[in-house]
Amino acid sequence: MAADTPTSAVDASRDVLGRGSLYTLATAAPILANVAVTPFVTRLLGAAEYGVVAIAIVIITVGMMLAGLGMTVAITRHGILERSGHEGARALVFQGSGLAVAILVLATATGRWWAPGVVGVPWRPALAFALAAAAGFAVAVNAQSYLRVRDRPLPFVALAAIATLGGPVAGLALLQSTGGGADRYVAGLLIGYATAGVVGVALVRSGGRARAHRGDLRRALRLGVPAVPHQVALFLANGALVLIASQVFGTAAGGRMQLALLVGSAPAMITTAFNNAWSPVIYRTAIAQRGVALEHTARDIAAFTAVLSGGVALLAPWLMRVLAPASYAPTGLVAAVGVTSIGSVLSVAYLANLHLILAAGRSAGLALVSPLSLGAGLLSAALASMTGPLTAVALGFPVTYLALAIGTALLRRRVSPTRWAEHRMSLPLLIGVAACLLGAALPVVGASALAFRLPLVAAVGLGGMLLVVRVMRR
Repeated sequence: MAADTPTSAVDASRDVLGRGSLYTLATAAPILANVAVTPFVTRLLGAAEYGVVAIAIVIITVGMMLAGLGMTVAITRHGILERSGHEGARALVFQGSGLAVAILVLATATGRWWAPGVVGVPWRPALAFALAAAAGFAVAVNAQSYLRVRDRPLPFVALAAIATLGGPVAGLALLQSTGGGADRYVAGLLIGYATAGVVGVALVRSGGRARAHRGDLRRALRLGVPAVPHQVALFLANGALVLIASQVFGTAAGGRMQLALLVGSAPAMITTAFNNAWSPVIYRTAIAQRGVALEHTARDIAAFTAVLSGGVALLAPWLMRVLAPASYAPTGLVAAVGVTSIGSVLSVAYLANLHLILAAGRSAGLALVSPLSLGAGLLSAALASMTGPLTAVALGFPVTYLALAIGTALLRRRVSPTRWAEHRMSLPLLIGVAACLLGAALPVVGASALAFRLPLVAAVGLGGMLLVVRVMRR
């Protein structure tokens, strides 16, 4: 086992929220890059070429997940819990990255045969660049998983910035200096992800020698590969709901739903960023204290997520007006934001049990739980949309996370020896759900919106500040 300093149950929340605030920057970077760059890219490219860019971005993300073989999950756990420790984790970074590059080289070599049927556009340089960028992305996230083992958030954030900020900036520079279409812009994305991969390898090499023990890679793949459907299912959840909205209510409604999902799921993205600090803290805690540590951290992170989700839902009328012009009817999306935010609250319950499943090294059940949960969410959205308004489609997001919470809780009871009092999360979760429901139901325009919403926003903000003070003073 790695010689990491164990975490006490009392200090666990402070460690997660303190260090997690730095890791949050790495998750915020892609969102900020997308918001800042998209208006310029759409003006430099026509609608058809921008559609190719959108496809390329999906290829980069899904390609990283599929070719990565779940090694991001395995590397962090290995460095903390397995006998070869940091040396073994470094070896897994190189082994996993080599496998990812090989898989994506094969995908590129056969691209002209599968691209038209899978992504709906003929093979072209932008797609090849996207697959190469996915390889760089896979190497970078493997390196980030090792940096989580070493608890080095600043290099972690730097890698994210190189990939997700450097790439779009390089793409814009290529478009403005040389013209061209989607091929040039995606080439810029490749520059960012490839650079991040090279820097990531250098950071891992600087940590010391890499030495794998016999069976390390086999155990890592046994843990990581079942997590791939889990990762892909979560990534596809929002996109599938947008597709349902488009099919039932029209293409324009699909675009509006995408905006509502983007805002309502933002707290879940931030909670996932804290997970970069949360899981190592749970892994480092002595087995006898792991349940107590999870109770402390889950309750506090649930409260933090409830504050974020409730705040987003209550502020949705103004957030949507900033994000979208009047032609999008932004106030009509407020209820959808509130419903989506409920899923962000529920994401904490799913993540808490996920830590114990991965700590036990028995992730195979996730390959069943995650697709089934996604299926439940999509089915509920499809059924609700048959008789309800556009907002009904958003129901799929909280249903997906509720199913994930139930499924991972049942799986954890089956595979993990650690028991914990899940009811400790109940109060913050209920408060968060109530705030989101109020955000969906309260008036959205005029003096009544201000009178009802702003006092609640102030109360939620005060609660958030008190939470941070309480955790940091422990």
